[in-house]
Amino acid sequence: MRIPEKVFLLNLFWRASQVITRNIFTFSIFYFASYFLLKDDFGIYNYVLSFAFLICLFVDFGISTAVSKFTAEFSVNSKFSVNNLAGLAVLLISGMALLVGTAVFLGRSFLTKENFSNLVWLYPFILFFPLTSLFDGLFRGAKRFKELSLITFISGLISMVFFYFLIRYYGLKGAFLSQDIFYLSMLCGFLIRFNKIDFSINRALLIYTAKYTLVLGLIGVFMFFSTRVDILFLGHYNFFTEVAYYEIISKLLALLLIPYLVIGHVISPDFTRQYENGNYIWVRKRMKVIILFSFLSSALISVGIYFFMPFIFETFFQKYYTESFIYMSTIMLILIFSGLFNSIIPLVAIATGHARLGMYFIVVVGVFNLILDYFSINYWGMWGLIYSTVILKSLANIGFVFLYYRMLRVDTKYYIN
Repeated sequence: MRIPEKVFLLNLFWRASQVITRNIFTFSIFYFASYFLLKDDFGIYNYVLSFAFLICLFVDFGISTAVSKFTAEFSVNSKFSVNNLAGLAVLLISGMALLVGTAVFLGRSFLTKENFSNLVWLYPFILFFPLTSLFDGLFRGAKRFKELSLITFISGLISMVFFYFLIRYYGLKGAFLSQDIFYLSMLCGFLIRFNKIDFSINRALLIYTAKYTLVLGLIGVFMFFSTRVDILFLGHYNFFTEVAYYEIISKLLALLLIPYLVIGHVISPDFTRQYENGNYIWVRKRMKVIILFSFLSSALISVGIYFFMPFIFETFFQKYYTESFIYMSTIMLILIFSGLFNSIIPLVAIATGHARLGMYFIVVVGVFNLILDYFSINYWGMWGLIYSTVILKSLANIGFVFLYYRMLRVDTKYYIN
């Protein structure tokens, strides 16, 4: 076996281990909450957590994703120090957490008093989650996949001791505290291993990274509008049981996405290097392979889910296995297929510097989904929102694959800065 292939397989193994273990720990919180909480309380948990994720997007605003690209880029051209990049990113995220957290507190009338009280328990999460994503990006960009995997496993194992008891005996508050503890433990692990952080303010570095970070930040916010805003609408109209159904199916999709995201994160730095070096033919050929693989595998998995879905849900989520739940899960099968099909391509698009294309696309889809959600739930109720969401997201997922592929021309004039 050639050395590049061996390195790739090792990176793939460690990245897969990290993503799988991280999802196991987060899923354990999700599953304990679904098991011990009442249906409506479980819906409230997912509704408030979705609101916290929206806040995190404004705190992070593309910084953690951009850091992965710039870490890989600076390893090639040594334009700036990675340690300085890390320090600047930590300062920006910490400052944004304070600013956004204060703004949410001042505008707390947007939520009911009970839901804001629940959100307060996630205030530490609003800082810990973006910082964890930041260091995840730093380690990925530097291809330190083994360390990343071990940190996630050890910190998650320590945290998991608390999950069961917190949720069983403290209910909703315990579920929120479990999120805080998990991401705090991971952050501590990252800080121990990445201890050479340069907090000096480098104006040139800030200017160099700001433009790309802004693009990714806007993509993240509108991505939320195109994916998770449905939860906020359902929760706002008190469909908390339906929120529980929707999130269980979404969690299944998230678990199925793991191998695709692992592949995407591992190959992204290579796409960055090849595109930076002007090897556009290599990029285009690899994209053909990725698209074919994504289509065939997502189709096979979707068919398998159709036949095994009743067994899975009735075994692990028996209390939620109702007629409405079965109907919703059947409708959302097409969303599972399209989501898997379009799982690797967005990561490659960011790696090759096509974030602006993604931004334009996501902005359009996000705005349409926001409008459709508002009108569909007001005129046709909960099922109207589900149907409009599935149709729009499926068309968007498939459309982006072909749109991005058209942008990959051998001629450099098709390169988007």
